[in-house]
Amino acid sequence: MSKLYIVSTPIGNLKDITLRALDILREVDLVLAEDIRVTKKLFSHYDIKTALFSFHKFSGKSTLKKIQDFLEQGKDIALVTDAGTPGISDPGQWLIAEISRFRNVDISILPVPGPSSLSATLSVSDIDCSNFTFLGFPPHKKGRQTFFKKVAQSESPVILFESPHRILKTLKELEIYAGDRYCNVGRELTKVYEEIFRGKISEAQKHFVDEKQRGEFVLIVDKK
Repeated sequence: MSKLYIVSTPIGNLKDITLRALDILREVDLVLAEDIRVTKKLFSHYDIKTALFSFHKFSGKSTLKKIQDFLEQGKDIALVTDAGTPGISDPGQWLIAEISRFRNVDISILPVPGPSSLSATLSVSDIDCSNFTFLGFPPHKKGRQTFFKKVAQSESPVILFESPHRILKTLKELEIYAGDRYCNVGRELTKVYEEIFRGKISEAQKHFVDEKQRGEFVLIVDKK
């Protein structure tokens, strides 16, 4: 039986990787990487020699066919993204869905859990997130108003991701559509400039001025 391992990798600090993940990355026949250049840094740090093959959100049917052929040969594959857990707002779900439909090869899809900016931010939040809604990244253009109205209407805290280039725009739109709610904002988690902001959305806009717009952000917006 061929195996596809969904392997979590560090979101910043390279020490945040499990011993099992390192073993799997060394033992499989091929590693699918979102950006080979990024994954090579991790491999170099831990002296991993496994072959790398590019797989990202723009990969098409020809790439899928190559992966299928490899699995049909009885090979084992690991999937990693640039950081964190594949499938959580990162490439992975589409591949898993496609492979699950294969009928002519016996494949086991196995999680290798580990780092995730989602769980990392939740673990240090002072907002009750025993029940929450995860919306991922807001749309870049079309659909943003609808997206933020979902936040406004949610009966539970909402978690979303944002890039450094759009964080201020997103905070402004959150205040417009959802009101000046209490929030947590995680930035550069596990890295040198790691920070967790706690306060109102309006206060977050003042806090995250241009010089602080580094790294991806995780926002937890409290319920209304």
